[in-house]
Parts: sequence; C-alpha cells; structure tokens
Amino acid sequence: MHRKIKIELQDDEGTKYTLALEGAVSREKLMKAMDMLEVMDVPMERSHRPPDEGTFFGKVQTLLETAFAAGDFSSSDVAREFEEKYSQPVKLSTISTYLARLVDKQYIRRERFGNSWVYRRVYLKPAQVAER
Repeated sequence: MHRKIKIELQDDEGTKYTLALEGAVSREKLMKAMDMLEVMDVPMERSHRPPDEGTFFGKVQTLLETAFAAGDFSSSDVAREFEEKYSQPVKLSTISTYLARLVDKQYIRRERFGNSWVYRRVYLKPAQVAER
C-alpha cells in the first residue's frame, strides 16, 4: 500500500523541520524516522500524556497509538483488537462513537470509503500535541 506521511516540527527559535515518508511506510520505518530526528537533536516536545488505560477512552487511544500507529483502520479493526487485547466484548457502535470523538479532537481523521469510514492517525507538530 502506498502511503504518505509528513512530520513537521518547529523549535523554540522558529526553525522548521520537515520529514516526508512516501511509499511502503511501516510502523518500523516511522519509528526509524523519529529516531533519526532525535539523533539530529531536533527538539521534540515530550509533554504528551500517555492515555489512561483505566478508562475505556484510554484503552481505545492506547490501541490507536500501538496497533494502528502508521496505517488505515476501520472501527471493526479497532473493535477486534480491543476484544483481543482487553479480553472483553465491545459493541461496534461504542467503538464508532469513541472514534467520532477522536475525529472531533483531530486525533484521527476519517474518510469515506464506499459505504464505510476509514480512519488514520494524525501526527501533529509538538506544540499542537501539547495543546490537546
């Protein structure tokens, strides 16, 4: 599958850094790119709070950050992964509701694909992550 990912960062001095990945982008390749930015000493904001896995919302968010970090996914994919990881049943409508909330927060984006929705993680500039 051909993918395009663009990572934009800006340091305190206003210098902008852009890294674009295009092609067969995997989670492993994305992590290598982030490592490269770290080696280059590109400042990356670390104030992002990890999701609270004690809540349903936190569990869904954790799945998106781990299992679906670099690709497209459906609400069915998330429901299936949720049931496997947390060993508890979940209604597809419940997952769809939480995904819609994450779309509203601009944490993920969705696009119509036929008669269903396809979701993808949104990667923001560090300042935008800190504002969430």
